[in-house]
Amino acid sequence: MRIELVDVRLDHPRGASSPPLVTNARLGLGHGEVVVIVGAAGVGTSRIIAAALGEVPCAEGHVEVFGRDVAKLRRSSLRLLRRRIGIVPQDLCLLEDRSAQLNVVLPLEIDGVPRAASIARAAEVLAAMGLEDEASLPVDCMSASARQRVAVARALVRDPELILADHPTSWQDAEGAERVCEAFYEAAAGRGASVLVFGRDPALRAIADRNKWKQMALIDGRLVSMEELADQAIDDVLVAIDSVPTPIQTDDELDDDSAIPNLVRFPITARTAGAR
Repeated sequence: MRIELVDVRLDHPRGASSPPLVTNARLGLGHGEVVVIVGAAGVGTSRIIAAALGEVPCAEGHVEVFGRDVAKLRRSSLRLLRRRIGIVPQDLCLLEDRSAQLNVVLPLEIDGVPRAASIARAAEVLAAMGLEDEASLPVDCMSASARQRVAVARALVRDPELILADHPTSWQDAEGAERVCEAFYEAAAGRGASVLVFGRDPALRAIADRNKWKQMALIDGRLVSMEELADQAIDDVLVAIDSVPTPIQTDDELDDDSAIPNLVRFPITARTAGAR
């Protein structure tokens, strides 16, 4: 298995006063598999990704990535493991003052790939995202949908073995969603990558249906198959979740990154973060 969740419980960062975000989750992805998990915003999708990266601990159970329990790895081992993973965080984590091309090149800079090869590879994945004409633009001058596709291109530039994408089509129109999902399809079918996608938009789900990707839902903290929802339509379930008010954060919580459930830090080294 490239990634496996074994009886995982992830508590809310506010502690015991809030119910767990995820309870008794079980999931496994092997070579060339794509799984789409449907969930509303704020229900724990990014928390699962953070747990897979070793950023937050499991209250119960464990997460294995490439056969290794991430909770037992040293920071140096986690850094090496992450080089095999492509991450599309929900908040994108782009360097706003750098161009699209330089954002995409960043992981290859970290790996020490020669500049010419890095630029050529970045151009290839940006073209797949329909961004070849915008590659030189600073990302803060780009539309939200284009910025999101830059983040997808950055996740793909290393040809990762595992891709973790958190709502990667939320800002896309139909054409943009097709481009993103086609890239995931090629990564899985063409290169054998395992792809775990979290999202809820109809375009993503329609493409998943068409490609016969496995789909699951994160409902009330439980990770369930679509079959387990029985006669409940997933759209009705999402509407019901959206109607539940989100607890108001205190000023202290707003100043504390650990209080934000959907926060995944994109790994950037000090050397490359300041590069131009």
